[in-house]
Amino acid sequence: MARPVVMGLINGPMSIVPVAQRRAELLGYIADAGSAGCQIVMLPEFADHHRTTESLAAHSKGPEEVRKQLGFHLESPWLKEVSALARKFKMVVIPNVMLQLDKLWRNSCIVYGPEGTVLGHYNKAHTAPGECNYFEPGNAIEPVDTPFGRLGLLICYDINFIETTRCHELKGADILLWTTMRQAENEEGLYRAGLAARTIIHGLPLGVSTYVNEGQVLARNPMSSILYNCFGQVLAGGRSTPGVVRGVVDLDERPLERRTWSKPEWVDSPSYLRRQRRPDLYGVLVKPLSDAERNLDNEPTARPALPDQRGDD
Repeated sequence: MARPVVMGLINGPMSIVPVAQRRAELLGYIADAGSAGCQIVMLPEFADHHRTTESLAAHSKGPEEVRKQLGFHLESPWLKEVSALARKFKMVVIPNVMLQLDKLWRNSCIVYGPEGTVLGHYNKAHTAPGECNYFEPGNAIEPVDTPFGRLGLLICYDINFIETTRCHELKGADILLWTTMRQAENEEGLYRAGLAARTIIHGLPLGVSTYVNEGQVLARNPMSSILYNCFGQVLAGGRSTPGVVRGVVDLDERPLERRTWSKPEWVDSPSYLRRQRRPDLYGVLVKPLSDAERNLDNEPTARPALPDQRGDD
């Protein structure tokens, strides 16, 4: 039985503007998505402040200033506006913000439901180099239930750990959703092979919300917000301008494979593969790190200067 869901994945702008202008632009994109009938809308990582004048100034002064100038609480006015749009259009909206929860700062996806209430959140579990100075990593990988499906959320650096998406698969996620900044020199491999392969491995669709820049087409850079089905095929995306990438995905569609080669009988491939897993062989995956491994310094390798594709704050 088909279960179509209309996705709205925001292509974030990269131009440097005041934070108030950026947040107003995003509210406009969310409203555009709602008017276009989107049922789930996701924003890029830290879209509310990334590449704004206030963000650049705050980062030059250190983590405390970043939290002071750019951090949110659940009752912050802009988040209330996001909640109101979710309620107005009866959709799920997922902003990713720097959020203070229980006195700890997190890189957090907040899931607002069609009534404007918080259905759940996901805190980034894996921190990129230097990020631990700004927020604490999350300690749970749990899909979030919504009226439009069970969402397996990932944030930026999480994509490097296939264990994260495997946990979402095993816990019953209907779709994987990745919010991220740009990936610089890793973008080509991710978008040409890595993301599509992840959908095939787990038998799940994948939505990506990220940023685009003006020189993207000329640089033959593939990264933009995009929607894949469970076969690794692109359903929507590839735009190089800011705005809403809209696409429809069937959450009940799954790859099939033959039960035997001699009979035309088919089985649900992801379910079959899950039954064939051998946890008794995978102990190394949950073995605690030694002190030496945990404290290992990654010495940088000298490389030629590269153009700024990511647009860091």
